Amino acid sequence: MGVIDSRGVPLFREVQRFRSWIFYLPIAIVTVVVWWKFYEQVIRGRPQGTEPLPNWAAWTLAIVFGLGFPAFAFLVRLVTEVVPGELSVRLYPFRTVRFPVADIRSLEVREYSPLREFGGWGVRVGPGGKAYNAYGNLGVQLVLADGRRVLVGSQRPQELEAALRAAGYRDG
Repeated sequence: MGVIDSRGVPLFREVQRFRSWIFYLPIAIVTVVVWWKFYEQVIRGRPQGTEPLPNWAAWTLAIVFGLGFPAFAFLVRLVTEVVPGELSVRLYPFRTVRFPVADIRSLEVREYSPLREFGGWGVRVGPGGKAYNAYGNLGVQLVLADGRRVLVGSQRPQELEAALRAAGYRDG
C-alpha cells in the first residue's frame, strides 16, 4: 500500500467479523430460549417454572439477552491496522492493543489451528502465546523483544507482513 498519506490512511487495515458457527450457536440458543420463555409467560400468560419470574424481570431478560446479546454479536469485530511504527489490534468494542514495530524481533506468515492452538477465536491465550483472531486459520506470528509471542489472525497475511515491513520492521 505505501506510507500514510496526508489524510492519515493506514498502510494496512483489515476488519474481520466472526463467521464461525461455534461463535453464533450459543448466542442463537440463548436468544431463542429467552424469547420463547418471554412469549409463554408475558404474551400467553403461562408462568414458567415452579417459581416464575415477575413479568418485569422477563421483560428485562428479553431486552438484555433477546436483543442486546444478538446486537453485541453483530457489532463485535477484529480491527487490525498498521501505521508507520505501530501495529494496533482491537476486538471492537473493547480496547485497542498497540505493538510498536520496533519491539517486533521476528515475524512470519503462518497457518495455525485456532481450536487446537488457542481454544477458539477472539482474544485467546494458548501454549504458544496470545492470539487475536476472528476467522480462518492464517495469520502473522510475531515474537516481541520481551519474548512474548503474538499471533494476529488475518485473511490477508501477506499484505499484513508487507505493511509491517513498510512500517519499519527490520529482520533480526
